[in-house]
Amino acid sequence: MSILRSMTKIRVRLLFGFLAAFLGMALFGALSYSQFTSMERKLIFLSQADSMVNTVLEVRRYEKNYFLYQHEEDFRQALAYLDQFQTMLQAEQKHLAGSMGQAGLRNLLGLAAAYRAEFAKVHAVQAPGVLPPGDSVARLRQTGKELIEASEKLANNERSGIHLLLRSYRPILVVFLLTLAGIGGLLIYSLIVKLVKPLAVIEDATKVVADGDFQTIPRTDTSDEIGTLVQAFNRMVVHLRRNNEQMVQTEKLTALGTLTSGVAHELNNPLNNISTSCQILLEEMDRVSEYHRDLLKTIEAQVSKARDIVGSLLEFARQREFKLKEEELLPVVEESLKLIRGEIPAKVEVRVMVPPGIRLMIDKAHMVQALLNLVMNGIQAMPAGGVLTISARQLHQSNLLELVVEDQGGGISPEILPRIFDPFFTTKDVGQGTGLGLSITYGVVERHRGHIQAQNRPHGGARFVVTLPLSAERS
Repeated sequence: MSILRSMTKIRVRLLFGFLAAFLGMALFGALSYSQFTSMERKLIFLSQADSMVNTVLEVRRYEKNYFLYQHEEDFRQALAYLDQFQTMLQAEQKHLAGSMGQAGLRNLLGLAAAYRAEFAKVHAVQAPGVLPPGDSVARLRQTGKELIEASEKLANNERSGIHLLLRSYRPILVVFLLTLAGIGGLLIYSLIVKLVKPLAVIEDATKVVADGDFQTIPRTDTSDEIGTLVQAFNRMVVHLRRNNEQMVQTEKLTALGTLTSGVAHELNNPLNNISTSCQILLEEMDRVSEYHRDLLKTIEAQVSKARDIVGSLLEFARQREFKLKEEELLPVVEESLKLIRGEIPAKVEVRVMVPPGIRLMIDKAHMVQALLNLVMNGIQAMPAGGVLTISARQLHQSNLLELVVEDQGGGISPEILPRIFDPFFTTKDVGQGTGLGLSITYGVVERHRGHIQAQNRPHGGARFVVTLPLSAERS
């Protein structure tokens, strides 16, 4: 199965395509080399065959001169050329046997020997000034004629062999060119369909992302490099989208913090004056009616609540320096729960599933505040009671810690889930909350270079997942 999966890779298909083209060219080269080698041998022997024909013609020319002038030198020259012809036959026996067969070779050798014998007989009975018998001359000339014809036939056979090689090479060349064109076409198709077009889609997607629209590419079913690239691109886009949301949230918190800091300071002074005035009236007005005393106490209570809201605003806007220190997580969680022990209803069970020994580089005071906000948010989400769980684990093959606070309440509506960390956003009734708790928690986690995400549990309730770097990564 792994081999089949690897075959889907673009580089493997290209490799096999080029390998097929290389093997095709190597095969064509081997066939061409064999053809050209055979053609070269035949061309070389064709020149030998032509030399044989010329040699036989020289023999016949001296034969004719001998009968015309009856010079002994012409006889010796004819036999010398005949010896040369027979030497050529002996030297090329292997090629002659392949070209004209053993029977043809024996016939050619026999004709040469018969010609020599006939010529020797004619020369033996030849007397000066007397012509040899006519039948002897006729046999000699007939044998010479057959010898020339056989030699010319040998040369013609070699020419025919060369033409045959050329004709047989033509379809090989055509098949090679067609095969090479087919492989080239497949490679080009593969490059266009599997590489060029998907890369064009990815290029367009990067332009869209560059314009600020973090859209992912529809997932492809291919398991090749393009599919891997698309998956990596989509993961990058998701991270960019998340980081952009975090940046927008951080900028929003920073801007709002600056605004609320000024507003809170401006509100503190009149609130203090109102509170002080109410306390003075309560202390100095002994004869005030109980009704008016209750009104003054109500004013004091509302001023106190307004002061708490202003305090939350100041805490939200405060940008004091983080003092990071290596702390063990479990004691930090336990300390957070001690601070709100009296505010946890009896019908709410808090389960802590944090392994000991987990250490982080954190600002303890800020982390306690963030945990308090998450715990109180979970407790308030379970008015009828339930279990609130705080758990932690190290993410597999990473230097990250996952801290989870989950409850068994009604969960978070999908339409408000994206706004859960917005400042002053709350689903509680007026006067029941400021909507700053989760925003403060978000800011604390971000300042620790972490990430927080709100989710709904499959079986009901909400889950807040905080991801933080372990101390080993900070060191």
